[in-house]
Amino acid sequence: MLLGFCIYKYFPYGGIQRDLRKIIAACVARGHEARVYALSWDGPQPEDCELVIVPVQAVTNHHRYELYAQWVHDHLRSHPVALLVGMNKMPGLDVYYAGDSCFEEKAQTQRSAAYRVLPRYRHFAGAERAVFDPAAGTQILTISDQQTPFFRKHYQTHPSRFHPLPPGIERDRVLSGLDAKAQAQDSARLREELGLVEDERMLLFVGSGFVKKGLDRALTALHALPRQIYRQTRLVVIGRDNAEPFRRMARRLGVADRVLFFADGRPDVPRFLHAADALVLPAYDENAGMVILEAMIAGLPVLTTSNCGYAHYVSDHGAGLLASYPFSQDDFNELLVQILTSDERDAWAAAGRALADDPVIFRLADTAADLIEGFAAARPRTLAFALFKYFPYGGLQRDFMQVAKLALARGYRVRVYTLSWEAELADDFENSPDFHLQQIDVPGVLNHVRYRQFARAMAAHLAQFPVDCVIGFNKMPGLDAYYAADSCFEHKAQTLRPAYYRRTSRYRLFSDFERAVFDPTATTQIYLITETQRKEFVAHYGTPDQRMRLLPPSVSADRRRGDDWRTVRRVFREDFGYDQDTLLLLQVGSGFVTKGVDRTILALASLPRALRDRTRLMVVGQDNPRAFESLADESGVADRLQIFSGRDDIPRFLQGADLMVHPAVLESGGIVLLEALIAGLPVITSASCGFAHYVDTAGGGEVLPEPFAQPVLNARLAALLADADLRQRYSNAGVDFAAQAGRFNMPEQFLGSIEERFFA
Repeated sequence: MLLGFCIYKYFPYGGIQRDLRKIIAACVARGHEARVYALSWDGPQPEDCELVIVPVQAVTNHHRYELYAQWVHDHLRSHPVALLVGMNKMPGLDVYYAGDSCFEEKAQTQRSAAYRVLPRYRHFAGAERAVFDPAAGTQILTISDQQTPFFRKHYQTHPSRFHPLPPGIERDRVLSGLDAKAQAQDSARLREELGLVEDERMLLFVGSGFVKKGLDRALTALHALPRQIYRQTRLVVIGRDNAEPFRRMARRLGVADRVLFFADGRPDVPRFLHAADALVLPAYDENAGMVILEAMIAGLPVLTTSNCGYAHYVSDHGAGLLASYPFSQDDFNELLVQILTSDERDAWAAAGRALADDPVIFRLADTAADLIEGFAAARPRTLAFALFKYFPYGGLQRDFMQVAKLALARGYRVRVYTLSWEAELADDFENSPDFHLQQIDVPGVLNHVRYRQFARAMAAHLAQFPVDCVIGFNKMPGLDAYYAADSCFEHKAQTLRPAYYRRTSRYRLFSDFERAVFDPTATTQIYLITETQRKEFVAHYGTPDQRMRLLPPSVSADRRRGDDWRTVRRVFREDFGYDQDTLLLLQVGSGFVTKGVDRTILALASLPRALRDRTRLMVVGQDNPRAFESLADESGVADRLQIFSGRDDIPRFLQGADLMVHPAVLESGGIVLLEALIAGLPVITSASCGFAHYVDTAGGGEVLPEPFAQPVLNARLAALLADADLRQRYSNAGVDFAAQAGRFNMPEQFLGSIEERFFA
C-alpha cells in the first residue's frame, strides 16, 4: 500500500527526522510504498520513497504551516494514500508520531496570557487540537509516557488512541568488544582533531534546538566548575541551530575558549559518543531524548534532567546522574563536577553498555511499522451526521438514530453535529470511543439565522477535523449525502405561501440550503423516501436522476401487534381512566400544523353528539399545544382532548387506540402510518402523506383524496367510528401487512448505498 508521511522540515541530524527515515525504511522493507510531503529537504534525495516539496510561501512560519496542511490535503484528493502519518501536528492525520511535547501545556505554564492571543498561538493550539481532540480519529504513537498526561489533561483524548513505541537506537552507537582497540584509536584521533590534550575531559552536548535542550544551563555549569577541573574540561556542542546567542553567552562567561560549536550538525556523532567523557543534557523540555540512550550504550556516563522522557533509563540502569525537577542550577553545577570526577564513572559506563543487550531498544521503527500496518488494515472511516436538532420523538430523528447506531455497530467512527441534543446519550454512544457529539452553540433568536451560523461553524470544524463522508438529515451546504426526510421546500413556498413570503430572509435561507443540495451542479447524493419527492425536486431544480435513490421505510419491531395485545389494550385504558367502550382516536407526530391536528379537532367536533360523547382524542408530539387547545375549547371538545409532549411508550398507544387519524397538510413520509398498520390500528389519512399509498396497499384504512376537504374527513371519521366491523377488517389487514413490512430495511440499504457510492 502507499503510505503518506508529513514533515515540515527535513535535515539529517534532527531526532524526529531520523525517526522518519527509519520508519519509512521499515515500511518499504515490508513491500509498501511511501510518499513524503515536506516544505524543505536538506540532505540527499531519498531513494526509497517519493518526495513532494510543498510549494507554499508565507511571511511567518505558522502561516506557512497552515498553507502546507491545506496544500497537502488538496493534493491527497487526487493522489490518495492508504494512511497519512504526520511527524508534526496538523489537521487530517490518520497517525501522529508524538515526537514533540504538549504545546498547550507549555503555553499555559511557560508563556504569558498575552502570548495566548497571538496568531502563532492560535495556529499551534489549533493544530494540536486537530490531533488530540475527542472529535479527531488520529492514532498517536508516543515515544515516552511523559507527555501523555498533559495531552489527556487538555484534550480528554481517549486512552485507546495512545500507542507507546520503544526506543529506536541505531546499532552504530554500540561499542563492540570485538573492535575496542580500533575504537580507542579512532577516539584518540578525534580528540587530536579537536585539539584536546591527553588529560582533558571532553563534555558532550548533542541536540538540535539549543534553547530547548538547555545549552545555556550547560554553559553556566561549565563556568562554575572548580578552576582545576575547568582548565581540564572542553564542551563540544553538536546540533542544528543558531549558535550565535550561545557563542555570545560563552564570551560573556569567559568560557569561549573551552567550547567547540558544530552548529550545522555532524554525520559522525557515534565517534563523539565513544570519545567523550560525559554527556550533558540539561533540557528544559524533552519528550524523549534519544541521545541519552545512544550515550549509554556507547559507554558514556550521562548527566541529564529528570523531565526528559528517557531520563528514567539512566536511573533504572545506574548509568549516570539526574538533576531533579524543578531545576536548580546550583545542584546541576555540583552534579557536573561529580559526573566528571566520580570513582563510579567506570561503573556508570558499564551499566550503560549493558542496555545494548535489550533488543527492545532497537525496535522503534519495526514497532511503528507494525502499528501503521494495523491502522491501515483496520482504519475506521468517519461518518459525520448533521441535523439541526435532536429530540427522541421526531420521525427524522428516529431515522437518524437507527442509521447512526448501525454505522457504529459496523465499525465506523460516528460524529454528530447538532444545535441541540434533547436526550440522554444511548449506551451505544456514551460507552464508545468512536462516537463524538459536536454540539454547536451559536447565538441568535431566529431559527434560520442560527441554521446559517450552524452550517458555517460545522464547515470550519470539518476543515480542522476532516471525515470520510458528511450525511445530512437537514438540507444545508457541504453535504456528501442527504437523507430526504423533508418535502420540497420550494414546492411549499410556491404553492402554500403568499408571494411576499418569498422576499423574507427565512425563505432565502431555506431556499439557498435546498439549492445547495439539489442544484444540477451540486454533487450531493440524495436518498428519497417517496417518489413524490423526486418529481418535485426535478420540477424545481432539474436534479439529475442518477443522484437520487429511493429508500424503503423502516418500522420499529416494537410497533407490531404482540400476542398479549388485548392485555396491553386493557391496562392502557385502565391507566388513563377509559373503559373498553370508549372510542380512542390517536394522532402522533411532532409539528402539529403540518400534521393537521386542527383538522382532526374539527372532525371530532363535527361528530354526532352520541358518537362524540363516546370519543376521545389523544395527540402525541413535540410542539406548542396552546393554539390547538384553544381551538378545541372554541369547538366545544376541550374535554375530549389530551395532548402529550412526546412519549416513550408509543406501542401502548397504538394497541390501546381504536383509530389512527393523520390528515396531514404536507408529509413527505409519515412512518406513523406504517407503525399503526402493523399494530393492527386502522388508519385514516390524507393523500398528501408520502406513505399513504401503503394504507391502500395493505387495505388497512382509508386515504382521503386531495385537495383536502374538511367535510370529507368529518364524514369518513363518523362512518368509521360507527362501524366496528369495518374497523376490524382494516385492523386484520394491517396485521397481515406486517409480514411485508418486516422486509423494510432503510438503515441497511441507506448505509450500504453510502458504502457503495463513497467507499467502493
